[in-house]
Amino acid sequence: MSDDEKIEFWKALGRLYDSSLALQRASEALQKVAESHEKRLDYLEVVQQWLAEKERAREKGEKA
Repeated sequence: MSDDEKIEFWKALGRLYDSSLALQRASEALQKVAESHEKRLDYLEVVQQWLAEKERAREKGEKA
């Protein structure tokens, strides 16, 4: 391997490492968002609203 190839290899490895860190941070942020939305399901009103929306969508589907 020439010196230029070694330099390119280490640069590529650095980019891969940076991308991996960015993916990890994005995954952690997504997990926090998912957990915050998951807590909403504990509220009865949210579940009732979801059921009502599903019922309206079903009724629209039958009328079409």
